[in-house]
Amino acid sequence: MRIEKVTLTNFRNYQKQTLNLGSGIHFIIGANGEGKTNFLEAIYVLALAKSYKVEDSELIKYGEDFAKIQATIVSSGRKSELTMIVTEIGKKAMSNENEIKRLSDYIGNLNIVSFLPEDTTLIKGSPRDRRYYIDVFLGQIDKNYLNDLSKYKHILKQRNELLKKMSDANDKDYTLLDVITEQLAEQADKIIQRRRVFQQEINSLMQKMYQKLSNKKELFVIEYMPSVPIEDTGAFLKTKYKQDLMQKATGFGPHRDDYDFMIDQYFAKNHASQGEQRMMVLALNMGLAEMVYLIKRERPVFLLDDVFSELDALRQNRLLEYLATSQMQAIITSTNLNEIKESIKKQAKIFRVSNGYIKEEL
Repeated sequence: MRIEKVTLTNFRNYQKQTLNLGSGIHFIIGANGEGKTNFLEAIYVLALAKSYKVEDSELIKYGEDFAKIQATIVSSGRKSELTMIVTEIGKKAMSNENEIKRLSDYIGNLNIVSFLPEDTTLIKGSPRDRRYYIDVFLGQIDKNYLNDLSKYKHILKQRNELLKKMSDANDKDYTLLDVITEQLAEQADKIIQRRRVFQQEINSLMQKMYQKLSNKKELFVIEYMPSVPIEDTGAFLKTKYKQDLMQKATGFGPHRDDYDFMIDQYFAKNHASQGEQRMMVLALNMGLAEMVYLIKRERPVFLLDDVFSELDALRQNRLLEYLATSQMQAIITSTNLNEIKESIKKQAKIFRVSNGYIKEEL
């Protein structure tokens, strides 16, 4: 899978910008604040219908009424046109000029894997950030998971509203709570099972990528930590009625799960340096890219924002050699290419961004 052409209209600091992309590696070079990250963010929004940084309204160039991202996507030898229009009142997603109403029907038309500055805090960050990160990925490759997660969130909202009403009532009728709890448990079991499968699938891929980057033999894995400790989710949730009523919210379920990053059976958040953690998240991204290929038999588009800032020259070039040999389309932002091998630069497309305009260097 690759992006052949992308056009931005009124997106962030871009008034009108069109880029023709090829296969392989693309470097976008420029000083900080010129718009390198904004370009990557546009591709992220096109793929996932949401920014990883800001609310939709902030994507629109100041003084304009809308922002628009259009791209020609080549997948399995066939071309398609994707369009995302963002206004103050909502978004419109289109494929080949046909509007797609359901998010689950749209996501997956463009598969991406992204390494962003925000991801460097993934290991030490909050459980919510880790859940969101992995949910975003699984939503791209598994529509059933995306639908199950959407249903779960809807039922969870209903259950929390009921808990608030019941906590203030003198006479509590548990009949409706039992019904909603069973519905929630049914969706929870599907999500928990998929996350367990993901843990098994990603660990071997991630370990291989970690060794490729670092040449270290430590065992690097993710451990999935569900908040429901027993197999019968419904029965467990019912034992927590008193606690949930006191808190007026559901305290257990997939919305409270977590993932721990482990290095040789130690918690990476406590035993790995910031540079090592950055490399671990990068190895995770590379593993995710391999998973997409195993499932869909085509490579995702790899977005890397400021990836070189804490990698030495050796690891920078190991990463680029992986991208080159995998024949994956990659779009990489950086302030310079000083430590990149000439052989890699010669194979790549290089663009320079200045004052909100990107131009290819020939």
